[in-house]
Amino acid sequence: MKTRHLILMLLLASGGTILTKKKIQKELYFLALIARKDLKYRAHYYGPYSSEVEEGLDELIGAGFVNVKEEVFGIDSSRGFEFKRFDFSLTKSGGKLAKILANKNLEVYQTIEGFINNLKELGDPDYLSLSLAAKAHFILSKEGKSMKRSEIGDKAKEFGWNVNDNDIDTAISILKKMGFVKEE
Repeated sequence: MKTRHLILMLLLASGGTILTKKKIQKELYFLALIARKDLKYRAHYYGPYSSEVEEGLDELIGAGFVNVKEEVFGIDSSRGFEFKRFDFSLTKSGGKLAKILANKNLEVYQTIEGFINNLKELGDPDYLSLSLAAKAHFILSKEGKSMKRSEIGDKAKEFGWNVNDNDIDTAISILKKMGFVKEE
């Protein structure tokens, strides 16, 4: 199954819209783990990142199946950077295609729906919380062993990720609730 098809079905299961590209990246990170699909995630600024997901999203936007809405929140006058967010939603034709794909790949779509429902039960974590959880999981899976909070924090620094003890606690809590790490 093509990555762009997973993105369409993820958007469909999410009600047609996902706020931020980072959230799409992190949700697909966890979905890829559940579905045992290698989307070639690697360490990146905001946690695990897949160029396949990025390219799939770009293809969908270019083909007119997904709309992008830019929301600007202001400017950091001290550094001259805009604070903005990009939101993604299915177009009418994207919604039709997503429904066709969901019907053709019912088992995959049900897995995606189950994942989205699980996130809703967790309070629908924002992209920052999902990024923390994905970072912690990425580290734990690379190390292949249980780790103390301080060890996760030290390893995160090696990837250029700045996380504190509260961040790690948040990440581990989400991972436990999602069933990716066991209760102690």
